[in-house]
Amino acid sequence: MAWQGHLNWATFHFRDIAQNRAGRRSMFGNIGAVYKGSADDAALNAAVQRYAANPQAVKSFGDDTDPSGRIPVPVLTVHALHDPVAFVEMEHTFRQTMRNGGSGDRLVQTCTEDSEDSYLSDPLYPALMQQLLAWVQHGRKPTQQSVADACTAAQTTYGPGCRMVVGFEPLPLDARVTLRQRP
Repeated sequence: MAWQGHLNWATFHFRDIAQNRAGRRSMFGNIGAVYKGSADDAALNAAVQRYAANPQAVKSFGDDTDPSGRIPVPVLTVHALHDPVAFVEMEHTFRQTMRNGGSGDRLVQTCTEDSEDSYLSDPLYPALMQQLLAWVQHGRKPTQQSVADACTAAQTTYGPGCRMVVGFEPLPLDARVTLRQRP
């Protein structure tokens, strides 16, 4: 029941955000959200309670937590394609943040064919570190293919587990999260 642990964590985490970081104002809203996938979507959407996000809470939370995208060092990410907790579409938002902050050229994003949100595989992490160090020390910017190749090579030392997805391009977060009105 991994989902129960995630649900517990999210419940208490969001309560902390609302009570302690937002001054008991909600930065979450669902005005305009159209939920899909039930046996009767029209009845579901007619019955769901609607809440507007408080604009001051959204701004305050963003000021406290949103990255600027101005990252002066190389960034190499890896994300599980089927991560049920931190959706892979979040990578699109991070890429846009780095581009908007002028650091887009210092970002390489990779993805694996996994469904976890924590440990992925033994050969993956040494391969990522090798690629990142080569970028930092020698200016050899990795590619998705070079990371996949390094992971495959690392399997001889660390055992099987390379499930890299070459050609990965993250979709916008709104491809996964129901659109809604935002302040």
